[in-house]
Parts: sequence; C-alpha cells; structure tokens
Amino acid sequence: MKTKNKPYQEREETMNIVSEPMAIYLPSSFVKNNVLENLAQNSKELFSKVIAMTGLTIKTLSENIFEITPKTFIKYKNNDTKIPSRIAEIAIEISALYELGNIVFNNSTIFNEWLEKENVFFNNKKPSVFLNTSTGIHLIYEELKRIEFGATA
Repeated sequence: MKTKNKPYQEREETMNIVSEPMAIYLPSSFVKNNVLENLAQNSKELFSKVIAMTGLTIKTLSENIFEITPKTFIKYKNNDTKIPSRIAEIAIEISALYELGNIVFNNSTIFNEWLEKENVFFNNKKPSVFLNTSTGIHLIYEELKRIEFGATA
C-alpha cells in the first residue's frame, strides 16, 4: 500500500520592517528631563541661563537660533514675559545641548568652534545651522553622545 506524500508547500518569508518616527528613539531623558520639567521656568531665568551656558551673543542667539529680533530677545530676557512655546522649547533644548557639549568639549568656546566646522555627519554642513529647530538640536545631541562614547565612525 502506497501512501501519498503531501506536497511540500513553500512559504514566502516576510521581512519585518520598523517604520516608526525617529523621535521614538531619541533618548527619553533628553525630552523628559530637559523640556517637560523646565517649561515652567520664567523667561528671565531661561534666557539668562541660555546666554550664560552658550557664550553666544544676543544677536547670534536671537537671529540665528530663535529667529526673533534682538529687541524681542532682550524683552524676554529682562522681563517675566510669556514666551511662545516654540521659543521656550528651543531655549530649554539649547541649554540641555550645551550642558552636554560643555562636558564633551570641556567648555562652550571649544564646543562653539566645533559647531562652526563642517561635519560629515551633517552632510558637510556646520552643525550650527541646525540649532534653530528641535529636530536639529536632537541630531546634534545624538552626535555629541556618540563622541562622548567614542562611537564616531
């Protein structure tokens, strides 16, 4: 008596692909500890902290990073004025970025020099051109983390 063999069925293998936003993989500590916990700071404290940490001029900070006039920047710095959320968020993230940059490069002067040099990681652009957006700040932060741990290749 002959038994019939079942024919072999070939199954196509499917590849699992992850397609989530990059923000999910950013360090949660960066977002949580630096933005969420500091949104309550008043404008005077926040802008004074940014000036002290970055070592940048008011003109550079206002025009290149916050995209506001120096006059508006000074108003926020000298008064307890309500700051637009986007500007407050960038100010907090810049503070967090400079905290790490000052650790990695030992001071803001050397960190600012690094920000002004073309970098392969940033498609041969200066990292400083990305300081005016939250995403750009996060990219710079991630590169600093790689430098900190020696993973720059």
